[in-house]
Amino acid sequence: MSWAPRTIEHNALERAAMRVLFAIVVARHVPSSLAHLQITLPNGLARLVDLHFLLDPEVFAIGRYLLWAALILYVLRIGWSIALPYMTAFSIAAGSVNNSHGAISHYLQIVSLVLCAQTAAHFYSLVRRKREAGSGAAAQREQRVIYWSQQAIVATYLVSALTKLIRTSGMWFFQSPLIALQIIKTNDQDRYDNLGAGSYESASAIADWIVQHPLLTGIVLSAGLLLELIAPIALFGRGFAAAYGLSLLLFHATVHRVMKLHFLYNEYLIWIYLVNVPFWILLAWRAIGRRRQAVGRNALQN
Repeated sequence: MSWAPRTIEHNALERAAMRVLFAIVVARHVPSSLAHLQITLPNGLARLVDLHFLLDPEVFAIGRYLLWAALILYVLRIGWSIALPYMTAFSIAAGSVNNSHGAISHYLQIVSLVLCAQTAAHFYSLVRRKREAGSGAAAQREQRVIYWSQQAIVATYLVSALTKLIRTSGMWFFQSPLIALQIIKTNDQDRYDNLGAGSYESASAIADWIVQHPLLTGIVLSAGLLLELIAPIALFGRGFAAAYGLSLLLFHATVHRVMKLHFLYNEYLIWIYLVNVPFWILLAWRAIGRRRQAVGRNALQN
């Protein structure tokens, strides 16, 4: 067994399915309109570029139409030198506006990061195209795009873990029970946003339990930190990626249940690029096909 990260070989059907699924994620993660927002505290790209024009519904609608055109090119695997930079720029711009009205959310960031990785991988391949010429060159270039996407996802979780350790000066285990305060804050916000009780009582009960069991809370949350720290293991092969991806999905389900924080787009990308649902569906389909053939041969022999 090799203990060095390696690129997973994906067949043509896998790659096509990944393109379609990722295009759907990109289309969904961009809001239908930004007109209800204001750029009061510029964040990200909005600090460098005046993005007020995106608040105009007509302008933003045109931007979304162009995004759909770029997504079609992306799925068809043509014109990536135009499609990928546009998809990336539009995603970052929309995310910057969304985070510039006084409150910051994180649900757009991982999609923008993966788009950045795919754009960089594509143009890197163009630089190397003379060295990688041949019948399998196109497939090899797309393999690089997928691999860099996986690295971007892994880096997101590894950086998250390192940030926790740095911000707590290595005292995450002892400070993690303070998450009870964040749970109360998050659920108060949700309550006032929706003007209903919702799961407020259950959230309060969870926060109370955390305060009363700080040692157990530290153990559980430190396990989540450890999961993020070992993120690079997902790059060691298809089996590692799937096992680690499923572990992350369980982690996110726990966070959603306890803190009411749902990282939906993280989960989408984990299903696509780490768990790799298209591969397992194809594998099951082929296994069923072989089984049917074996049954047919046995029936003929009998």
